[in-house]
Amino acid sequence: MDSWPVWEETKNTTTYDRLPLRELDEDAVLRTILEGTATETGERFFAALVENLARALSTQGAWIAEYIEETRRLRSLAAWMGGRFLSDYEYEIIGTPCEQVIDEARLVHFRENVAKFFPDDSDLKEVGAVSYMGVPLIDLDGKILGNLAVLDSRPMPEEPGVLALFRIFAARATAELQRLRAESEVRQSEEKYRRIVETAGEGFLLMDKDLNITDVNQAFCVMIGYSRDEIIGKKPSDLATDEYRQFLQIKTEEILSQEYRKFEGVLVAKDGRHVPILVHGNTLTDDRGDAIGHVGFVTDMTEHKKALELAEEVQKSLLPQKNLRINGLDIAGKSIACEEIGGDYFDYLLGEEYSDRPFSVVVGDITGHGVDAALLMTSARAFLRMRSSQSGSIAQIVNEMNRHLTRDVLDTGRFMTLFYMTIDTDNGHLHWVRAGHDPAIVYDPVQDKLEELKGAGLALGLDEKFAYEENVKTELTSGQIIAIGTDGIWEAFNGDGEMYGKERFNSIIRKNANAEANDILNAIYSDLDSFRSGLKHEDDITLVVIKIS
Repeated sequence: MDSWPVWEETKNTTTYDRLPLRELDEDAVLRTILEGTATETGERFFAALVENLARALSTQGAWIAEYIEETRRLRSLAAWMGGRFLSDYEYEIIGTPCEQVIDEARLVHFRENVAKFFPDDSDLKEVGAVSYMGVPLIDLDGKILGNLAVLDSRPMPEEPGVLALFRIFAARATAELQRLRAESEVRQSEEKYRRIVETAGEGFLLMDKDLNITDVNQAFCVMIGYSRDEIIGKKPSDLATDEYRQFLQIKTEEILSQEYRKFEGVLVAKDGRHVPILVHGNTLTDDRGDAIGHVGFVTDMTEHKKALELAEEVQKSLLPQKNLRINGLDIAGKSIACEEIGGDYFDYLLGEEYSDRPFSVVVGDITGHGVDAALLMTSARAFLRMRSSQSGSIAQIVNEMNRHLTRDVLDTGRFMTLFYMTIDTDNGHLHWVRAGHDPAIVYDPVQDKLEELKGAGLALGLDEKFAYEENVKTELTSGQIIAIGTDGIWEAFNGDGEMYGKERFNSIIRKNANAEANDILNAIYSDLDSFRSGLKHEDDITLVVIKIS
């Protein structure tokens, strides 16, 4: 309502045996109010406060109201007038004693004749108010939250002890109002984020500190086909494929050590479908920084993976499709991207367009992996094939490729390592250019000797003026094995943090020296998989094995 209510002092209303605030036992007043409000909180606390305050101070009315600054109005949280509670009590403060309380932020006490001081306040006249006392509710930042007030139709003498009590309960009311507002803000925030989470297109998981799922949104349920009740209480690993579960078992500690984490995996839906996912997560902590749970936002990558699978097919079509036996050479090559597509590259240059030069093999490695690296690899392959079909030494080819690539990757931070080799079986010569790539290995089983094909050379894309030089090796003999790989092989790690290393790589070549090139290649890949215990590769791996027969 917009005006103060009128009360009538009849036989049905509370009677008062003494003047307001007169001859009070302050301890008794304090006890009465404390006992009346001790067990109450929230709205019930405010109601108990104003009722017990009015009874203890022997006033006909008491109320507590919150201040609405934008409209300069007070809205009651609880109001007790003439022995009953009032509801929907709201009024403008302009021209009222409450305006003085709010604007001056202090206790205001009119012992008598309050209506004369505020002639424009028709409500005071209407209820026959004679005396008034109000105190502001002020938070720690000095902001006015509202007021606590009493009034009566009789004079209200000043009692310092009672005024102190009034301030005490105003402070208690302020604390309760702040608590309620904080709770309301938390509820509104929770509801806001609940709506965001529930309407989000991606899945949401809330987990306790032991990774037990305590809440999910509808999007996640739809993603994997389980109901919320079927998911609650499980761990993410319970919903994972065998490979993803093994990844989580090995990597959980490392993942949880990161403040924010991003990783991929595959879940098994209720109908058996495999659902590729991308997870963004972080840890929830309390005020002391202790972990209390975890959250994860889960994106269904099915359509994305389909697009990447198409790109993977295109990229694989650009690589040699079969092993070769040509001019006394037994050749096998293989490339595995750690993602669907990658930045590793190998190629065999032979055929009519390359008839002016001996058989050539190229192995390259673009920094990084994924779509960006794959696109750069495709561009580099196209230029290299075009230039290699023209006349010139392999050093000239690599120099021109470097100038071309440097302009493409300028300011991107990317570069490409390359090993370009020609094999002249007629005279037993090797010619190669090494552009920042790991040296190729030549193993001679007769002498049990391993030789690295080194040579100075900067990675492509770093300095367009760098001059690459051609290196030569003579005296190739039957049975020798040449292996050109990328660092994703020997720099692979297992679950214990051990690196595969070149020593182990070389030992597999030694053990299989009598086998064909494809068998040697497969033996290395098999040993690498065994070393990593089936873990997903963290880098692209490419290997070409050539056996001279």
